[in-house]
This record gives sequence, C-alpha cells and structure tokens, in this order.
Amino acid sequence: MLDLTKEVNKILREYVDQVEGAVLEAEEKTGKEAVKKLKQTSPENPKGKGKHYKSDWTIDQKAKKNYSQIIIHNRQAQLTHLLEHGHDIVRNGVKVGHWEPRTAHIKPVEEWVKDTVVERIEREL
Repeated sequence: MLDLTKEVNKILREYVDQVEGAVLEAEEKTGKEAVKKLKQTSPENPKGKGKHYKSDWTIDQKAKKNYSQIIIHNRQAQLTHLLEHGHDIVRNGVKVGHWEPRTAHIKPVEEWVKDTVVERIEREL
C-alpha cells in the first residue's frame, strides 16, 4: 500500500509540474506579445509631453511560492488612464476644457490577453 501511495504522489507531482510549466510559458509568451501590441497601438502624445509613452510599455514577472504574476505596465502610469479615458483640464481650480480620450489601446489588448492565455494553457495541457 505504501508503494502505491508513493507512486500516486509521484504521478501527481509530475502533473503539477507540467501544469505549472504550461501556465508560466503561456503567461510569458502572451505577456511579451501584449507589450508588442501595446507599443504598436498606443497613441503618440502631442507637444512632446510624454513622448516616450508609446515605447515605455514593459513587462515584470513576480514569482511567488505558489504562483507567478505577470504585470504589464507603462513607465508613465499616470498617463495611461488619461489617454485611455480622457480628462478635464483644470487651471487654478477652474475647469477650462476637456481632453477627449485617445484611441482605446489598453482594453482591446487586455481582452486579447484574457482569451489567448487561457487558450494557450488549454492547448498545452
């Protein structure tokens, strides 16, 4: 009976390792592709302000004991929300205008990532 338990545990450990590897690989590949897509679809900021916004997309990976976390972000984080959603222009506490949102460049990539990473994990397993 003891040998059977050891053998079952060994098989389960191998399966867990395979699943973890598939998830990590799918997350990494999808994350890198997402960064490329964001660099292609992000708007240029006029008047030279934040001129590197388009190229400042990057990916960070945080590995924890039981999971990994892929974070895609722009180094100019405050600008991402403003360009995606627009904002009021305020001077001395008075609203003087409104900046219309630029093209929605983050949401479509986010949706693509959600679909793609699940599809890749399922295909690998």
